[in-house]
Amino acid sequence: MISVICPCYNAESYIEKTIQSLLSQTKEGFDFEIIFIDDGSTDKTFDKLKDSIKLFSEKDIMVIVKTQNNYGAGSARNLGIKYANFRYIAFLDADDIWKKNKLQICHKFILKNPSHNLFSHNERYIKLDGTISQLTNGLFAFEDISKSLYIKNTLSTSAVVLDKKLINDYGSFDVTLKSSQDYDLWLKISPSMKPMHIDLILGEYNELENSITSRYYLFRFIDQLKIAYRYRKYTTMMTFIKKIIKILLSKQWVLGLLSKKHGF
Repeated sequence: MISVICPCYNAESYIEKTIQSLLSQTKEGFDFEIIFIDDGSTDKTFDKLKDSIKLFSEKDIMVIVKTQNNYGAGSARNLGIKYANFRYIAFLDADDIWKKNKLQICHKFILKNPSHNLFSHNERYIKLDGTISQLTNGLFAFEDISKSLYIKNTLSTSAVVLDKKLINDYGSFDVTLKSSQDYDLWLKISPSMKPMHIDLILGEYNELENSITSRYYLFRFIDQLKIAYRYRKYTTMMTFIKKIIKILLSKQWVLGLLSKKHGF
C-alpha cells in the first residue's frame, strides 16, 4: 500500500531515532515497505542502515537499503521512487520522526477517500533552541491549488503521502535545484493534485544547524527565484512581481550576500 522513502546523508547521530519510529509503526490490515537511500555518507550512516535490516525483518517489514554518490536529497528520493513497489509514496527525512500510528491513519484516510491523491498531516516543529510549535500542513487559501501553493507552500515533505501516478505523470524531484526541490515538485504536480488535510499531529520536524547556514540561504534564494519564474503561469503578473519582491527583500538575500563575501 505505502512505500516509505528515506534519504540519508551523514545522519549517524540521529538516524537511529528515525529507524525506531519506523519500526514502531502499526500495520493492521495493510503493508508498507521502507526504502533507505544513503546519499554518499562519509560517517557510519550506511552501516547503521544495514544493521537495521534484521530488525525490520523481525517485524515483518519489508526494507531496501541502497547507496549512491552524494547527489542530494532530491536525487536520493528519485532513486527510492524507482524501487517503490506500492501505489502510494511517503517521504521521511532522516532527521524527522513519525508517531507510531502515522501510516495506519494515512492508510485509513486513503481507503475512505479514493478520489483524493495526496494526503498531509500536521507536525510538531522543534527548533534548535528547543522551542516547539505546530506546523499545520495541507491547507489552501484558494480552490485553485496551484495558485495557493504559488503564493505560499503549505506542504511539508515528511508529512505528505501521495499517489505515485502524480510523480509518473509530471516527473520527479528536480536535481538541478540545490534547495526547495520539494516545493518545486508540489507546484509541478499541483494541476492534478486532489489533496486532503488530516488534522492530526503525526510527526516531528526537527530543525538542523545546516538548514539555517548562510550557504543554505544563498542556494534557497537563487532557487526560489527560479521556481517563482518557472511557475508564474499559475498566477497573475502582479502576484508574480510581488513574489519576486518578497524574495528579494527576504533575509535570504542578505545572508546570501554575506556568504559570498566571506566565502562560506
